Amino acid sequence: MTVALCAQEPAVPAPPPSPEPNQALFGQHLQRSMALLDTSSKQRRWPVKVLIYGQSITGSSLLTKMIDTFLRQRYPFADITLENRSIGGFGADRLVRTMEHDLVSYYPDLLIFHVYGGERTGDLERIVSNVRRFTTSDIVLLNHHQNGDGKADLEFGPKVLRYLAQKYDCELVDVTANWPRYLEENHFPSTRMLRDNVHPNPDGLALLTTLVGRHLIFNPLSPSPSGMSTVRWYEARRPLEEGGTNEITFTGAPWKSDTEGVIGDAAASALRLQFEGNRIDAVEAHTKAKVVPGTAKILIDGKPPSQNPRLYAVTLPSRGPETWFPCIRRVRFESLPLVEDWTLKITEINEDATRFRFQVAGSKTGPDGEGVSTENFTSRSKRVVIESRDWMLADIMKIFKQKAPPPVGYEVKWSIVAQFTDTWKPEQAADSAKVYATTLAQGLSNGPHTLELIPNGDGPIPVEAIQVYRPPMK
Repeated sequence: MTVALCAQEPAVPAPPPSPEPNQALFGQHLQRSMALLDTSSKQRRWPVKVLIYGQSITGSSLLTKMIDTFLRQRYPFADITLENRSIGGFGADRLVRTMEHDLVSYYPDLLIFHVYGGERTGDLERIVSNVRRFTTSDIVLLNHHQNGDGKADLEFGPKVLRYLAQKYDCELVDVTANWPRYLEENHFPSTRMLRDNVHPNPDGLALLTTLVGRHLIFNPLSPSPSGMSTVRWYEARRPLEEGGTNEITFTGAPWKSDTEGVIGDAAASALRLQFEGNRIDAVEAHTKAKVVPGTAKILIDGKPPSQNPRLYAVTLPSRGPETWFPCIRRVRFESLPLVEDWTLKITEINEDATRFRFQVAGSKTGPDGEGVSTENFTSRSKRVVIESRDWMLADIMKIFKQKAPPPVGYEVKWSIVAQFTDTWKPEQAADSAKVYATTLAQGLSNGPHTLELIPNGDGPIPVEAIQVYRPPMK
């Protein structure tokens, strides 16, 4: 489909939008992430991971820069990490397959999300419900803006998004209502905020940033009692100072109490915690004396985390030729993987890329079998599983009007990465304001588990707290 470009870029930047109705209620569904941002100070800089996800509307590098700048200016003391993993042209039916690679594995504190499609098929709801099932992320949902020809879905899609926001406790940014209202207030034509018929120009992106930014506030009028159950902070000093035995305990002699936490150095005395959730972090304590930390062995349910296949993640497969689309939407495994890099090489291919043969090999596993694109594939080691429906090469040829398929020998790459550590090495917390948190295990079944943190005897282990993440859905 061809789109009409705007005649010229506006000479004068557009004015900011007027206030919205019920703006005092904004932020009520983002209590945890906004509390972290708002309460960060020179003395305590909370880490906050932000992910922008969706397709081309949110995929703009300029929008990424605008939102990043907005957050850092409003919350200058927060330790913000922001990424944009949007995939232009990927509607909900495709993102529901890729989200395991680039959303769930990232596990953001705050997700800013917009996508088209999937309302009738259930793919849109599955994306949102999977975020609630596999992460504790606060979710900002954007509904749709008005296109230049006025033919955008401003009825059914936005209503579904409003329903999902209510059902899954998401913060809804009502772009659908505010975009045309803004055009009308300023007597702008429908194309004024667009660079083509669909995509916002810099002024349109600034408007989106403002509309999103209004919701990125801490709202003290809306306490969130669920915050303590989804992400829980277990203070390490509590058992020493209060005699508590229902949270952190010590299997041997208690660790020594320090200014901000506890310190242990004996292998005979492990820190132990029974918890419920799918992710657990260790927070290093700042100590009175600048000690050089040792290392500690990590056991989850009596085993090293590396023995749990759920704690490995697959990166998004590499892009197709002359495009940003990944060659494969989803790659899985069925046996215990290794942390390694994988290469898939095409050995035969037809003219429209609808059928081809390939071989796979891991950097540690070695050659691991061959398959054909029209059939589901499981490698010999079961460390690679590809469903035939997830191949994108034929779609890439059609969508980007490519005249030739990838050549024989073309390679697709991905990696297996660890979402755990078997041995924790504290960083020697030098910055007294920084929160030094290390993920010990991510991707656990969302249920009861036991952590044992056992010093190796090669130096002190300072622990301020253990933080547990329990997604609200199972």
